[in-house]
Parts: sequence; C-alpha cells; structure tokens
Amino acid sequence: MDEAKSFKTPCKQYERNKSEESMFGTPASVMIPASPFMKMLGYGTGVSVYLMKRSPKGLSKSPWAVKKINAKLNNIHQDIYEQRLHEEASILKNLQHPNIVGYRAFTKAKDGSMCLAMEYGGDMSLNDLIELKQEKEEGPFPAATIMKVALHMARGLKYLHNEKKLLHGDIKSTNVVIKGDFETIKICDVGVSLLLDENMIVSDPTMHYIGTEPWKPKEALDEGGIITDKSDIFAFGLTLWEMMALAIPHVNLPEKDDDESFDEDDFDDDAYYEALGTRPPLNMEELDESYQKVIELFSVCTNEDAKERPSAAQIVEVVEAQIQE
Repeated sequence: MDEAKSFKTPCKQYERNKSEESMFGTPASVMIPASPFMKMLGYGTGVSVYLMKRSPKGLSKSPWAVKKINAKLNNIHQDIYEQRLHEEASILKNLQHPNIVGYRAFTKAKDGSMCLAMEYGGDMSLNDLIELKQEKEEGPFPAATIMKVALHMARGLKYLHNEKKLLHGDIKSTNVVIKGDFETIKICDVGVSLLLDENMIVSDPTMHYIGTEPWKPKEALDEGGIITDKSDIFAFGLTLWEMMALAIPHVNLPEKDDDESFDEDDFDDDAYYEALGTRPPLNMEELDESYQKVIELFSVCTNEDAKERPSAAQIVEVVEAQIQE
C-alpha cells in the first residue's frame, strides 16, 4: 500500500551526548556485514532494517534485526539519523520485556555506517500483515487475534509506562513486529519515546511528541496539549482499528477502477485534517458479534478526552480476564 509509505515517522534531531558513546561497548566478535549480504525486512525515513543471520564457525545462533542508516543520505541528514539511532540505542539498552524488541549491539558496519542490532522479532510487521489482507481482499482479522495483539501490546506499554516511566510516542501497526502465526508480538522503535513524571505526564517543556500524524491524539495536535501515558493508548486503540478496517486511520481514499490510477488531487485534505484526533468509523457490516469486546476496547481507548481512556495496566487486567492464552 503505497500511501502508507508517506506516513513514516518524522525524524527528531537530538543534541549529541559525547559521554554516552562509551555506553555501547560492542564485543570485537560482532561484525555487521555489508547490506547486500543481509535480507531487508523493512525501511523507514533514513533507515533500513535487515535480517542478520549469525552462525560463526558452524554454530547456530539466533538472528538479529539490524537497523542501518541509509548511506546515500547527505552529511547533514546522516548526522540527524545517526543521533536519533544513538538515542534509540541508549533507551533500548535499558529495556527488557517479552513484548519489547530487545537490544543486542550498537556498532559500525564495514562501510562505516552506524547500526543498531536488535532481537529478531519476526519477518513481518503488523502493517505488513494488514497489507497482505488488503491485497488478498480478505476481511478483518479474527476478533480473537486482535485481542491477543491487544493483550501483548498492552503488556509492553504497561512495562514502559509503569516500570520505565516512558511514553513510546509512536504506536502504530508498523511498530509492532510479529513472528509466525502471532507466536510472538513485540513493540519496536523507541527512538522518539519521552520521559514521564510520577503523574504519567511529559512535563519537560523541551520534549515534544513526534508520533505519526494519522495516529496522533487530540492533545498532541493542539498547541499546549498535555501529553500523558494516555497518548499512547489513543494510538493503541487506532492500531486495533487498523486490524478491523485494514486501512490507515482517517485516510479515506476514493474508490477507483482497476485501470484508473490514483490522483492526489482526489484526496480530501480538509476532511483528513478535520478527522485527525477523532475516533474513525467502522464498517459494522463486516464485524459480527464476536467483535463486541474488541469494539468496546477500541472505543474506550480512542476517547478524545485523555482522562476517559484506560491505562495500559487497566487494559491488561480487563483483557486477561476475557481471554485465555
């Protein structure tokens, strides 16, 4: 789905902290191969993610996912993305949870580009699976699958919010990695996360919510809006919506014939911007009674009033009581 590529996470320039560079001591045995020798798993703005297989001297080791800066960027942009990758590595190194992609190493590849090596969470993102369903013209994901994704994502968010006092800041289907038939479900890309205070508020005036526009809550769109842990919950709710609607939130593309190409002039910009931060509608004809609990969860998480949204811990408690794994 080409339109999804235009909604990649924007970059944020961080001040370089020289003292942090010593944090990432990488063993001499770690060598990131050149990009052509790795399988590409995906890409975003300024970076690509590769599968790095590790079998030194015939030994079988678990593979890594390697996020690598695009070598074709000019020097200014390369520095921006390198600093953002550095920031992501410093955050990820201190996280350890079964529903958060784990840190492995931060080092340079043979071509000199900086690389963040992470736990391999699977070939596909949740967005990849959504796109496959679109291409096959299939219906929404089964309600039980959506609730399983909801539970695992909520557990990861509970860990970030309650234990690490971190707002993820960019929850969406492209930042959820799936292995196999939903055998594991992990949140990735913590590069724009923000510190939360004891009241679950982003109180540092120098920190700004980045996110990705279609998933942004009202408070992130309004100047002076108060960003809290509930900003992640709104985006979480829209991720559940993605699994039911198989679309990008608020991006309502006009119907077209197979032989008719999409014209950007046909896109209703005014309607799109007016809809941002609101709860998108669902096609209820495609959702039978098995989706009742999913719809209820989606609805409460996408309240425009952040105070009316549940916490990640509350979501875990409710969903665990509803499903048995």
